[in-house]
Amino acid sequence: MSRERVSREERMSEIQEKLETGVREIFESGKYEEYIAAMSKFPHYSINNCILIVSQCPEASHVCGFRKWQTDFNRVVNRNEHGIMIIAPITYKADIEEPVFDSENHPVVDADGKQMTEKVTREFQGFRPAYVFDVSQTSGEPLPTLANMLNDGVDDFEKMRDVLIAISPVPISFEEISGTANGYFSPSGQCIVVRNDMSELQTIKTMIHEIAHATLGHGGKEDKWDRETKEVQAESVAYWVAQMMGLDTSEYSFGYISGWSKDREVSELKENLDLIKTTADKITADLERELSKNVGMTESICEEQAQEKQAARKKTR
Repeated sequence: MSRERVSREERMSEIQEKLETGVREIFESGKYEEYIAAMSKFPHYSINNCILIVSQCPEASHVCGFRKWQTDFNRVVNRNEHGIMIIAPITYKADIEEPVFDSENHPVVDADGKQMTEKVTREFQGFRPAYVFDVSQTSGEPLPTLANMLNDGVDDFEKMRDVLIAISPVPISFEEISGTANGYFSPSGQCIVVRNDMSELQTIKTMIHEIAHATLGHGGKEDKWDRETKEVQAESVAYWVAQMMGLDTSEYSFGYISGWSKDREVSELKENLDLIKTTADKITADLERELSKNVGMTESICEEQAQEKQAARKKTR
């Protein structure tokens, strides 16, 4: 095994330890308890309703009904917003005719020998369309968050951004995004959209996060993971790749991962660690290859320019 490969594996091990320690510290903080107290107020939707929500609003993050936004979160739905339709269970009562039986479960008949019936009120379970709204469709008091936005700059930001665009498995665009989402990967549209007004470090981190979603095939035919697992996977990859690039996204990534995990053990991270590491390693290798290609192109251009200058000098002699 080469010395370079050992060094790379040692670096990956260091990053894994930092990631697990950082996320664990979030769970042990009072900030996490405050966050969970608020998040527990959001309703839990069935898998069918989750599919309905994502199909209508791919960037949805926190969803609940019109009045619940007001009563539990001190937020109001913005004017002219269209609700996201889900199927809500309802209980209703109806009067029906039922046959009458005696105490020994024998049919009770009338003078003509026909079984007697009686009108009874029964409860039935049914379903009806209902409408919910994502946090991006509301205004008011901010929701508690564990992830702090990154505000730092990045050396050679434009080059790094262009290289990420080049290695992305799907096209990336930078647009205005309503609500709180920093970006999203659209499996149906096979594209990535990144918010266009973020800091350099937040932009790079978000690009890697969405590239991870696309690389992992989230939302595709072979996708077998629930949303919590997918978000933990993507953000873990983003943190890992950023660290390999010498960028620290821990202020955002640790809180984001713990916020999406379903338990304090972060089982999504442990169960998918090999996949996360493999994906992070692939994206990092693609980055390094593209960067080295750019360096080679730059050197070639400089060499051509030098030759042109030298030829021009010879002509003037």
